[in-house]
Amino acid sequence: MQNLENKQNTYENIARDFILNFPYQNEPYCSRNWGHRWHSFCSYHGKLKPSIAHFLIKNFTNSNDTVLDPLGGVGTIALEGILQGRNVVSNDLSELAYIITKAKIEKTSYQEIFLVIEQLSKFIDDNKMKEASNDKYNDFGLNGKIPDYFELNTYFEILAARKFFITKEIKHLTSAECVVFASFLHVLHGNRPYALSRNSHPLTPYAPTGEFIYKNVIEHIIDKINLTYKNSLLNECLGYGKSILGDYKDLSKKYNDYFDAIITSPPFLSSIKFYSQNWMRLWLAGWEPENYTNANARFLEGQQKKDINVYDTFFEMAYSVLKKNGKIILHLGKTEKLDMADLLAKISLKYFDEVYRGDESVCNIEKHGIKDKGGTTHHQYLFLIKKN
Repeated sequence: MQNLENKQNTYENIARDFILNFPYQNEPYCSRNWGHRWHSFCSYHGKLKPSIAHFLIKNFTNSNDTVLDPLGGVGTIALEGILQGRNVVSNDLSELAYIITKAKIEKTSYQEIFLVIEQLSKFIDDNKMKEASNDKYNDFGLNGKIPDYFELNTYFEILAARKFFITKEIKHLTSAECVVFASFLHVLHGNRPYALSRNSHPLTPYAPTGEFIYKNVIEHIIDKINLTYKNSLLNECLGYGKSILGDYKDLSKKYNDYFDAIITSPPFLSSIKFYSQNWMRLWLAGWEPENYTNANARFLEGQQKKDINVYDTFFEMAYSVLKKNGKIILHLGKTEKLDMADLLAKISLKYFDEVYRGDESVCNIEKHGIKDKGGTTHHQYLFLIKKN
């Protein structure tokens, strides 16, 4: 009992110090571009700041700890974990998130990557004219119709390349295939010459402007890969990483008393719909028009707005997969009307003891040119420990 109290007191002291100092606000961590190059593998709206993930891993886990991010997004926490010698599992229900995370954290080789590029190049050459008759997506798009973003021959190459990946089944893609696919996802749209699209936005594909200019898909993917790995080694990470495509509820079937810590950032209650902000990259990752209509019912982001008690199943899973004295650190969002930390702390009481919590104002958060960042007024941190 004394040992448990000591661990809890240490955990509380570290959490209090973290909230008092917010170390990621200091130089060099507060810089917009701080962090490993691989954090920018693919643009993604709603990504956690790498510096926050860095300190959550550094302060609340130890070398060789097993760490789970059950709502992993594009693997920001997972990448920071393996860079610091932790063994990390990152889970997400989104195909887009899974592809990008696997590209970041599962090891591969240049030889395997460029073999995939050769295969993709041949597939595009053999299939791009077949895709010219594909009018399935001519009237599909959220900010604009998909064909309006691309020069015609570029569009045919994109359709062929999309087919190459999704016919393999996303969950069966190798890490090398995910590196190539994630690079393809990144260059899909943006406002600089790297992008395959007409002038748009690198995070959310707002309606395009400017001339229709042919962009070779393979050349742009190769340029992105070369930039990503510039001054970086494919196997420089110290820990082990695994990316899982699936529902967090299923994790307890695969892992039992396995993880030392869960560190995750659930969707904020006021968040903009992730699938509307990332809609074109989700399409490239295999989403069809009907997937956008049922996303609220399928994903936690929509479920929690209907009934916050959906988190009971989340904490039940967390209790099952954590070791004795295992901890949870949640990065949350507070609005003027909803205190997410307070709501989740109450739901977690059946399974966890609260150790500490704290808020950070985000009134001056950088918008990166995004018109609407939602109603979040504070970021919150909730620190929990598994009940005995």
